[in-house]
Amino acid sequence: MEKVCPVCNEIREIKHICKKCRENMVDKGRTQEYFDDYSADDPINDKGDYCVHVFKCTKCSSIENVNIKKIII
Repeated sequence: MEKVCPVCNEIREIKHICKKCRENMVDKGRTQEYFDDYSADDPINDKGDYCVHVFKCTKCSSIENVNIKKIII
């Protein structure tokens, strides 16, 4: 069995609310993909049982890192 991120593998969509203004945030992908255009080809650098995604607020543009718990498939 293998642990995978349900968001990266389009198994589940995560909704996240901004802590500053309480508006919806948009998933911008894994942290390493968000900050560097060429990092998508790099090996996945995550936190074992979690995949770290960047969420950006649609209203105030605040950015938050969110740990997405991996699932077993």
